[in-house]
Amino acid sequence: MKISAANNFKYSNYGFYSSVKTKQSPSFSSLKLKNDENNYSDTCFYRDADTLDCAATLLEKTFPKGTDILDFASSNGEEAISLYSLIDKSNGKYKIYCFDTSDRAVELGKKGIYTVFYPMSYDYLLLPEFSMLDDSNTREIKSKFYSVMEETKKPSYEINDINYLCQLERSPYFKIKYYKLKDEHKDKIEINKGNINNIDKVLPNKKVGAVLFRNAMYIETGNFSANEFSFNEDLNINKKEIIEKIVDKVYEKLLPGGLFILGDIEKDHVYIADNHVNDKDKLFVSDYCTFIYKNSPLWEALSKDGRFEPVLYKNVDAPVILGKEQKVPTIWRKK
Repeated sequence: MKISAANNFKYSNYGFYSSVKTKQSPSFSSLKLKNDENNYSDTCFYRDADTLDCAATLLEKTFPKGTDILDFASSNGEEAISLYSLIDKSNGKYKIYCFDTSDRAVELGKKGIYTVFYPMSYDYLLLPEFSMLDDSNTREIKSKFYSVMEETKKPSYEINDINYLCQLERSPYFKIKYYKLKDEHKDKIEINKGNINNIDKVLPNKKVGAVLFRNAMYIETGNFSANEFSFNEDLNINKKEIIEKIVDKVYEKLLPGGLFILGDIEKDHVYIADNHVNDKDKLFVSDYCTFIYKNSPLWEALSKDGRFEPVLYKNVDAPVILGKEQKVPTIWRKK
């Protein structure tokens, strides 16, 4: 699963997640209103902050006067708000259009109120009560957050999973605050229902500076992690074909120098072999008694004809087949 070296971009990891010792628990979906049948995608503010920070810096340099950005599988918009806050907007106009397949996620995103709580939320360091734990990177990211967000009252509708929240409230250390975008930034984040397969129909006749599709390609392809694989997986799905069609559409939608921003979970990069893969293109993983694609179909599609180049690598999150030191490309740039 080797990949060629790319330019080394060194950006600070703000440490929101490395400092948390609890089980990974995003602040939306699994801990807020549960509705798996509506395909919620887990998210929280500044998840994988260094990828978002790198993307913000590249967007500022490549499109200093501003650009439109598309965020697919955006859930309720926390990811888009995080990226938007990191971009220096003093000289350019940037707008992020968010799309998700979940009616409920889109509904909550349109209402525009978000929670940050403690414990069990990875973005809890945004709360003012934890300022004594701040290092310089955390202070910087909190400054970015509060530059676009402001505290607000608890809404009349439910955001959180009530049963789970009731358990958290028993803790003497429980904290929760509600936030919304400041008025001057509200029109810079737009949330609607949509799917990346229809990217060519979004903003017709207009190209964009970045497309985000983080930790979601495995959903489009029905891919499992090797340790999740079971006979429930549909091996008749042609994963390579699906990926190639998406990558082709993303390429056509991006401006030259535009970014395709991916996630860092393994099953977005390592694929269980389906029935369309030739034997010579499979690799048997004895520990899990399953075959995988010898070469990542996602990386192959992006590298095809030199259309994209990887510009940022991250250690893979929750590795199963890849070693914990193995890096995966999370940002690709259109040449």
